[in-house]
Amino acid sequence: MPTQQENRSNKPVRMVAVDMDGTFLNDDKTFDVERFERILTRLSRHGIYFVVASGNTYTKLCQYMHGFEHRDIIYIAENGAYVADDSGELAVHHFAAEDLPRVYEILNGMPQLGIVVCTAESSFILENREKAVMNIIRDYFEVQGKPLPQNIDPFAFASMFYPGTERISSYEQVRGVPIKFSLQVTHRDLPDATAQLRRTLPQTVTPLVSGFGAIDLVRAGVNKATGLKDLCDRLRITPTQIVAFGDSDNDLEMLSFAGTGVAMAHASDELKTVSQRVIGSHNDGAVLDYLESMLDELDG
Repeated sequence: MPTQQENRSNKPVRMVAVDMDGTFLNDDKTFDVERFERILTRLSRHGIYFVVASGNTYTKLCQYMHGFEHRDIIYIAENGAYVADDSGELAVHHFAAEDLPRVYEILNGMPQLGIVVCTAESSFILENREKAVMNIIRDYFEVQGKPLPQNIDPFAFASMFYPGTERISSYEQVRGVPIKFSLQVTHRDLPDATAQLRRTLPQTVTPLVSGFGAIDLVRAGVNKATGLKDLCDRLRITPTQIVAFGDSDNDLEMLSFAGTGVAMAHASDELKTVSQRVIGSHNDGAVLDYLESMLDELDG
């Protein structure tokens, strides 16, 4: 059972931050809604903020949390590049304009990548990457051990993960300044693609591996911990009053920043090293188990 003593400063918890894929969501991309409803009510009673922190777009996160509108949930989307709550946009971290030509040049030289450009206004997918997207879809279903659906539309499939995505033929059609480039690649090509990006991108751009075959490009220094710091400054919360949950490399900064970092059982050794606790599986509701035990202790 988690205890208040696990928090590094022994201060009361004021914020809970959860990664989504592989952490809060099960493999079916769902969670126990009724159970979470009870937990969220109890968190609110104790004045504890609930934060969704993910590489997903804000629109996708709102889809996942449908039914919990106006419940004071805060969203750290795009791996920290976009922060919002019920009142609207709180913080945005755009790419520097001088970095974009080089980023476009590098991505044009990597035809194996699927590319989604995310701005605060919308998401945009390049039409000339249809072959790459189909290869990624085949790889996705092969690794999942599932048959490839017949007559699948690659752009319709991409829209499942990036709702409202618009097709474009060139980067000139992107509206707004990019806050994230979401890149997709096959499982086997992920290590080489990540290494190439780290080797060739400007130092002001950081690639984050954020899940199955996904690499997010964000401004250097922008990550989920950046979003948490934005919130700490706004809400007068110290990092030591945060409990954060994650499972992937893009959660490293967040779990290091929080007073209590909690890694999932399947997380990497590096993530477990920076965490104070390791819990069970996302498929068994381990995050909800932890939160219920924490709240039971607070309730005495």
